[in-house]
Amino acid sequence: MSKGDYNVVLEVDNDLQFQDFPDTSVGGGLGNTGPAPDYSNPNYLHNPSQSSAGATSSNSLWSVEYYSQYFNVDTNQVSDRMIQSLVPFKTNFLEVIGDNPDLYGPFWVATTVIFTMFITSSLAESIAAYINDKPHAYDFISLWFATVTIYLYVLFGSLLVWGATKYFGCQPALLEVANIYGYGMTVWIPVSILSVIPSNILRWICTMVGFLISGYFLTKNLYHIILRSTAKTPRLLVIGILISHFIVACIFKVKFFSYDINLGVLPDAGKNIADIGN
Repeated sequence: MSKGDYNVVLEVDNDLQFQDFPDTSVGGGLGNTGPAPDYSNPNYLHNPSQSSAGATSSNSLWSVEYYSQYFNVDTNQVSDRMIQSLVPFKTNFLEVIGDNPDLYGPFWVATTVIFTMFITSSLAESIAAYINDKPHAYDFISLWFATVTIYLYVLFGSLLVWGATKYFGCQPALLEVANIYGYGMTVWIPVSILSVIPSNILRWICTMVGFLISGYFLTKNLYHIILRSTAKTPRLLVIGILISHFIVACIFKVKFFSYDINLGVLPDAGKNIADIGN
């Protein structure tokens, strides 16, 4: 039998124990002269000094372990970041996320906004139909519309701003920009709920307040990134960011927060509820 790593089974008091013998051969068996990896360390797969070559190579861009570090947040951290986005006047959000930006919060917030807008707009339309004694049918196309609009806005808005700031030498981090856009959508959750109020003026006020809060949150924190460049040109990006955000806010108002109890008008079709099904 050749020498190498093997286990000798020792029977002591009817108990089985395993004893490991180190490799004494040169290049024989599967021996490794380096220190043994610490498998009890929770950061084993993320610490190159402790992971083996096989684990390091599997921890690539296409592995699940690579992205797990971006979901390393708990409920308290996500809640705190959401609250900070609702009160953007106090702190710098980039300091709040620090060196631990995440992907879980932005995705969760965007998804919550999608379903909140669909549910509250459907509820408001059904209330309007009930008061006017008209039939009502749920418009699931609006759910698809909200999904496409919000996901594309958060995703491509982050990519465009990141690309523009990188072009001007602002040294942005994509996750920083994604966190700003993702958590910046938080304000639309309470705005959607308040937009059930049967007053078009109040719904416009809620929409504009939501635009001001989220717009201030976006521009304030993105401006900290823009200031990393000594050139003055990238500061004009703030105008484009505000304009695009205002357009999105108006889309939310027209598509999801527009209905009239007196006329029973649907927000997207501009038809009387009595015409549904015709």
